[in-house]
Amino acid sequence: MKKVTVVGVGNLGSCIAYEVANRGLVDKLVLVDICQELAEGNATDIAQALAFRNNTEVKAGDYKDAEGSQVIVVTAGKPRSPDMKSRMELFEANRRIIAAVASEIRKNIGQESVIVTLTNPVDVMNYLMWKNVGLDRRKVLGSAGMLDSARLRTVLARMLRTPVLDVKAYVLGEHGESQVPVFSQVSIEGRKRASNQTERREMAKRLRESALEVISKKGATIYAPTSNTVTMIQAILHDEKRLAVCSVVLDGEYGLKNVSLGVPVILGENGVEQVLEWELDEEEKAIFYQGAENLRKTIADVSAM
Repeated sequence: MKKVTVVGVGNLGSCIAYEVANRGLVDKLVLVDICQELAEGNATDIAQALAFRNNTEVKAGDYKDAEGSQVIVVTAGKPRSPDMKSRMELFEANRRIIAAVASEIRKNIGQESVIVTLTNPVDVMNYLMWKNVGLDRRKVLGSAGMLDSARLRTVLARMLRTPVLDVKAYVLGEHGESQVPVFSQVSIEGRKRASNQTERREMAKRLRESALEVISKKGATIYAPTSNTVTMIQAILHDEKRLAVCSVVLDGEYGLKNVSLGVPVILGENGVEQVLEWELDEEEKAIFYQGAENLRKTIADVSAM
């Protein structure tokens, strides 16, 4: 039996839950939220949406009901608002929430689950989840890299006036100010596409602005993180061995340890089956390692509290 639990079913969590059910990925879907009525309302709404599609069982529950889940998705926390310049502004509000969620998962759920963290700032929250939950580092993943990569692909497709499915491009590193668009590996219709510094600056600028543009106009980014996260969940449930960019606690890869950072991985039933170490050019390396250092300092500040 395939089972997924979503912890935190506000705007983003409920959309992820619906998409998991709508794709028919699981036999059982459990919704957990501090507001029980919200979880119950969403569970009923999703169940009714499936009446002509599949037999997925959808229920509101608590952490004990999550036992046996192959994947636990955590969106619990305060979302980013239009007035916030950085996701790091959510740090104080969300670190206690993540610690509490991790404690409940550790008490009630076995070692078989893969955890997918979306709470911002996602790299730091994913590290805190790993530290508190007691699972292998490759079973605790931050969902952000595929979202950033989707945004980059959209930016490039519009700038180059080409269909987005013809664009192959990825974003590594911090989900934030030090994100790394890997321009050195961009390809269009399977052919490498070189770019000059002026183009790179403009592409990077548009990429940075893309999330805030959505947030300023509709209040939150919902559909893009939903779709990209559920594609990750699908890869885990179906053991697809799919290439993805996830925030993972590193243990020597890229010369880094004890920091969660967006890197290319192969996703399968055990979570991260392999971390891929891509060659980056000098500019990309500088941004990548600066982001890692920023996150390391934040983690050190947490440890000192």
